[in-house]
Amino acid sequence: TRSLTHSHCASLSWDENPSLLFIMHISIPETEECVETKGDRAAQPLKYLVYNIHINGTYHCSARYSQLLLLHQKLKREFGAGCLGAFPGKSFFYMGPDQAKLRRVELQQYLQVAAQQNRIVMGETFQNFLLNAQKEVQSEPEEPAQLEVFLVNGKSVKVDIMSTDQTEDVLEALCANHINLPAELTYYFGLFLVDDVAGKLVVRQLQDFESPYISLMRAEPHQKIQLRKAYWNSRLDDILIKDPIALNLLYIQTISDIRNEVIKPRDDVAGQLASFRDRKDRTGFLQLAAKQPGYGFASFGECTCNYPEGGTPAVVLLGKSRLILELRDGKHHVFLVHRMRCWRTYTVEDGVELEFEYHFTPEDDPDKQGQMVAVHILSSQTIHLAMCLQAMVEEMVRLRHQRPIKKPKDRAGRKKPKRQTSGAATDLTFLAAEPSSKNNSGSVTPTEGSEPPSPTRITVRLSGLLANVKDEDDEPGSPEMSVRDFGTSFSQMNKAQDDDTDDDDDDAGNAFASIAGL
Repeated sequence: TRSLTHSHCASLSWDENPSLLFIMHISIPETEECVETKGDRAAQPLKYLVYNIHINGTYHCSARYSQLLLLHQKLKREFGAGCLGAFPGKSFFYMGPDQAKLRRVELQQYLQVAAQQNRIVMGETFQNFLLNAQKEVQSEPEEPAQLEVFLVNGKSVKVDIMSTDQTEDVLEALCANHINLPAELTYYFGLFLVDDVAGKLVVRQLQDFESPYISLMRAEPHQKIQLRKAYWNSRLDDILIKDPIALNLLYIQTISDIRNEVIKPRDDVAGQLASFRDRKDRTGFLQLAAKQPGYGFASFGECTCNYPEGGTPAVVLLGKSRLILELRDGKHHVFLVHRMRCWRTYTVEDGVELEFEYHFTPEDDPDKQGQMVAVHILSSQTIHLAMCLQAMVEEMVRLRHQRPIKKPKDRAGRKKPKRQTSGAATDLTFLAAEPSSKNNSGSVTPTEGSEPPSPTRITVRLSGLLANVKDEDDEPGSPEMSVRDFGTSFSQMNKAQDDDTDDDDDDAGNAFASIAGL
């Protein structure tokens, strides 16, 4: 049994309006019965049904029928009934199990129709509904908080936020107040939920309709929020490497990708990469790494696909405007994104399946030349793969039409939360450090001289932060360093840091092991 969860069609001419691109996977897989006992209901509890809404493969919030009806009425006034699906009618009588299931399916279909229209999804009404519904489920008041965000080298930054801040508010606060990344480069990066700080498994990119603080509290205990590169075209590296902060963010992610075997340097250049790393020449290192197999790609792990035949196991890679299926026998099947006419996700018995229609040429497969063939991929990361494919297409369209990337100032006029930054010194040492080395068990081990990661993911009390700031201000012999000093004095800075001793101790006779962090 296959249940359609999302469908997106793209023109082969690539002249479509990017506002028509699909951006959200939404479903209501289950309902839950709740009891209201507050106020006048204490004596006679009221039972009611809530619909558990999942977005991009994970639980997001629960909503009552009356709340969804109010959303529908507001969207109808704002956009008109023509762009909305049919909303199930209100029932004045008890609904049996079959009727309740039918209403759940109808509400799911209604939200899926709305979710395929960018102007609705990106509108204030829909965004506020999703964010407020998530806040209501959390049932906690808005308060000042700290959110721990990890970098790809295992270091972390505690960002001063409000507990209900949206993703873009947190990203802007992190980049502006803690990393000093230029505002125009902010949205080349994004906040991602990952399974571990090594970044081996990326669960998904956080969206602006959610609060990272709440999403992390509802995530698995071992999962973290990590700042990662959020663009696909490697030519954009040329823009970022001109800034020392962005350069270091790209550098530590490249080191991580080499260690995780996403980037596989050729043997003849491993020594040169090691030499660049020893000299702290991050620009030279990145320029050479960009020419190696795997650079600019993301791995989505094992999957089962129907090409070249049904039930074929493969590893999925996405990058450089192509999707690659890497088979166990070493063969690679390459699918160019601009030849995909459309893609869909289906809920199947074994999980979620991605289907895309692909136009084959004689170079792809002589037996299928000129045909439009449906390729199916079943993976534990199907939804993340589909969202990355969506982001890649949006970027390709944006660059084709020469549109600039979004900037924080483009959100001017929106309510911004208060920021507690008074008296807090900018600490950039975490960014200069190399990615952590790994022990034999595969876990992340702090580099020499660094503190082990705290098991507590979030510190909520602001008073503790103020005390820490005061202690740092009172500490003698703590020299200050400007952001530009950070960008131009890596060698002096790293010499004073113990975090880079793994670079200094690299064995010159084992260049590739040095680069891979082995």
